[in-house]
Amino acid sequence: TNTVYPPNVGVPIGEGKRWLIMQMHYYNPDMAEGVYDSSGLRAYVTNDLRPIDAGVMSFAVGVRTGQHAPLPGGQKDVAMETLYAEPDCTMGWSEPLTVFSVQHHSHFMGLHQEIIVERDGVNLGAMRSEFRFDYNHQSGVEPNNALRSLLPGDRLAASCHFDTTPVSANSTVQIGEESNKEMCFPTFLYYPRQELASFAYVPPTTYSKLYIADVEWCSLPSSDENFVSKCAEQLYSDVPGFSRFFSARLEPSLDYPTFCNSGGLTERVRSMSPGICPDNGCTESQNCSKEDLRTWAEDVCEFNCGQFGLTLYPDLTRTEPYNTANIACPNSFFDAPTLAEPAAF
Repeated sequence: TNTVYPPNVGVPIGEGKRWLIMQMHYYNPDMAEGVYDSSGLRAYVTNDLRPIDAGVMSFAVGVRTGQHAPLPGGQKDVAMETLYAEPDCTMGWSEPLTVFSVQHHSHFMGLHQEIIVERDGVNLGAMRSEFRFDYNHQSGVEPNNALRSLLPGDRLAASCHFDTTPVSANSTVQIGEESNKEMCFPTFLYYPRQELASFAYVPPTTYSKLYIADVEWCSLPSSDENFVSKCAEQLYSDVPGFSRFFSARLEPSLDYPTFCNSGGLTERVRSMSPGICPDNGCTESQNCSKEDLRTWAEDVCEFNCGQFGLTLYPDLTRTEPYNTANIACPNSFFDAPTLAEPAAF
């Protein structure tokens, strides 16, 4: 299908990058021979640059294996988690956006998709009207008239539904790039291009392990009288075991005093995690006291736990972590909002 850009809008080519790559995906599980592809791409370029750069806004709700839990089989309508771009995230746009094409992408079990726009608490509806997704017809279409313009501070909510009855109810459908798996990846073309243009869902319980191996430590008391929280005790006794970030970069059985008072590898890892050790100059001189480190460990835990919506023991104001995430946004973790009912226009 042809996508024609407005006369003053184009896609920048180059910008220090040497190659333009077209990626094709093929599904031939039986390795049948004599199958040929005649599809291609015709692109027109010019040195007479158009004044406005276009961009692609993408919503990776479920794209890669492991990004989203498998879907249960045997269901006529099952949805992936909704991916939200919250108002404080879209406030990062420099100006209003003009949308001129909306594309939905799933695989064979895709039922329908939508990107809902909510503005100042009013649900403006879906950017594109779609009654039934068709894998064989995935071209972009113009957005609904009321949603050609998006504003900084809008809330966007992308969701995908699937019909998994082709597989049995006691099996699952995996998420991934292969056509025999499923995917949820709506996008739209817009201008002017923004730095923040790619959103992605991850299960908060999975992503949180990069920062703290077990969020339950936030709400538990320490068994050691030298600490208040279980979290601080764990950080002090075993830095690599504290999170996946550290376990991937440090040798096992490294305690907090050694980590903060050493050079070499630990110094490089500290530089990748600002604030992990005291900022009073003791780290540079490698003479942080145990008392300073115990206090700082509690502060680190208060910050890390707070990233996921948890208060640190003995404060039990909140013991349940945030239930959704958009890792492209500054505030990556939050509780999923309740969207308003669609407004009548």
